[in-house]
Amino acid sequence: MLEAVAVGRLTADPRIQRHTKDGKDYKVCEFRLACQQRKNSTDFIKVTAWGGTGEFLFKTLQKGEKLFVQGSLHVPQFDKEKGRAYGPCIVVDKFEFCSSKKDLNNQAEQTTGTDEPPETLDESEFMEQQ
Repeated sequence: MLEAVAVGRLTADPRIQRHTKDGKDYKVCEFRLACQQRKNSTDFIKVTAWGGTGEFLFKTLQKGEKLFVQGSLHVPQFDKEKGRAYGPCIVVDKFEFCSSKKDLNNQAEQTTGTDEPPETLDESEFMEQQ
């Protein structure tokens, strides 16, 4: 398994998709992080979160927020039929919000009646809270 770590800002609001496989409904959250490598170099990394973690991230993240993600690096196989290679993505195991308290307070004022999200949460902890 390949491990990956990234810190960056969301390029757009996350989107959630539902894939039905074997009669089960899986919730999948997808977004891209803009990760600055050098002064004039930025990489855009695709990030995927499954299940409860994906649903939580979908509800709490917004465009421009800074986020730390850690997980496994998934590299799709070359699609021979379409003659196309797809870029790798990080499948989230753990994450942490990197926005400052000032940024979080501004967000809390914009949203009505929501509590601030926890600082660190992985999927197993999220599932235990429900």
